[in-house]
Amino acid sequence: MVRYHHKRAVTAASADELRKALAFYYGSDAVLVRQEDEGVLVEVGSSLTELELSDIVRHFLRGHRDVPVRVITEHGPAAGAARPVSLPPADDRIAISGGTYLQGPEWGDALERTRQLVYERVAADFDAPRLNGSAQIPREVLLRAGYYRKFPNLVNAVSRIRPDYWDGVTVSRLRPGQSEALASFYEPSDLVLNPVTCYHVYSNALELRRRHGTDLFAIEGPVFRHEAHNHNATRLAEFRMFELVRLGRSEEVRAEFDRLLDSFCRFFVSLGLPHRVVSASDAFFGDDPSLSRDAQLLNGSKFEVRVPLAEGELSVASVNAHGEVFADAFGLREAAGIEATCCAGIGLDRLAYALLAHGLLPTEAAPADPDLITADTPTEM
Repeated sequence: MVRYHHKRAVTAASADELRKALAFYYGSDAVLVRQEDEGVLVEVGSSLTELELSDIVRHFLRGHRDVPVRVITEHGPAAGAARPVSLPPADDRIAISGGTYLQGPEWGDALERTRQLVYERVAADFDAPRLNGSAQIPREVLLRAGYYRKFPNLVNAVSRIRPDYWDGVTVSRLRPGQSEALASFYEPSDLVLNPVTCYHVYSNALELRRRHGTDLFAIEGPVFRHEAHNHNATRLAEFRMFELVRLGRSEEVRAEFDRLLDSFCRFFVSLGLPHRVVSASDAFFGDDPSLSRDAQLLNGSKFEVRVPLAEGELSVASVNAHGEVFADAFGLREAAGIEATCCAGIGLDRLAYALLAHGLLPTEAAPADPDLITADTPTEM
């Protein structure tokens, strides 16, 4: 356990943000953040030195200010509804490692029915080509998108055998007990496991536009994120994501952002699932993480759909406005006049878990009539 006493005044909200950021990497059981008369006391159960911990704390709190979270809409449980369980009965996954599971037939069926709901009640509202993203993506795409500056801790690198053929032969002849020598025969590939589904769209935007004649795309694919001690049954290292991605002029993208947010609000009302739609921010770890977080909250560029569970809230979806970040990063402004981008994503595994926990996953997915759905009248399943 390493301890650091930060002696500058810190608000309760700032202290809580610091706690969440540290727990994100080191695990909630290994982190203590407590306000004191002078500043804040931070304890982390890790091999960090006090100097290293002090650098982390000062880096995170630099420029931080309290920004109120906006609640767009909120829907509570139906009258007489049972309290959501911590582990749904149909969750028959077997843990392989942190956040990675062998999925059983019940979970696979629940995931497929959840996917059907998303395509019938969300994707059907948007005339968009349906893409399937690959598990791997060029490392250069993450560099251009700024992912390494913001979330270096989440990247899963891919290694390949060294080019010399005989290295492969040598590896195949390693004897038991020589496994420690394996690493010396591999080198980093130019690929990584993809942490963000929509990156496939930005990096291939010109070809996608040429082939399909549109700036709106639906994409589904596997996502991989390494979160160290923070993996559990809902915070996964490997999961599937559905996203709608819009490219275009700034005013077009802003209008699409509002349309996506409205569609998501209507979708979750139609499920009868208790939830809140709130302004949110990402858990940045790169340069000026607090300033990045504050900017997201201040300009309303990210909204999350959060579902109550027995152990706390679970974020199952988000709608994100990126401004010109990806348009500039991938040269889309000069090449195609694309000024801005936005996306809206649903974590299919998380949504399946939430529906199972609340006992709301239907035996058969059926499209809802959006004209019958109002903000005040949740649809019964």
